[in-house]
Amino acid sequence: MTPEDRRAVFSHRKIAAIVKGMTQEDGTDLPITGKSLGEAILFVSEQAATDASAVHIIYGEHGSLSYTDCLSIYREYGAELRSELT
Repeated sequence: MTPEDRRAVFSHRKIAAIVKGMTQEDGTDLPITGKSLGEAILFVSEQAATDASAVHIIYGEHGSLSYTDCLSIYREYGAELRSELT
C-alpha cells in the first residue's frame, strides 16, 4: 500500500465499514457493523490479531482492506485515529 493509498483511506475514515472474517466459536462468520472505517481499522489492528489472516474491512462502494493494509494505515495514522475517538 502506497503512502497515497493510505492517505486516501484515511480521508474516508468517517464512512461506514464492516469488519468481516471474524468467526464465532462455532466457526460461523461474525460480521461487525456499526463502526466507521477509522474505528474498524483500529479494531482490526489492535484487537483482531488472533486470526488476522482472514480479517478484512469492506467500506464504500467497492473498498476493501486486508489485515496488512490495516496495519500499514495504523502505523502511519493510528495515533490520529485513536485521538478522534476520545
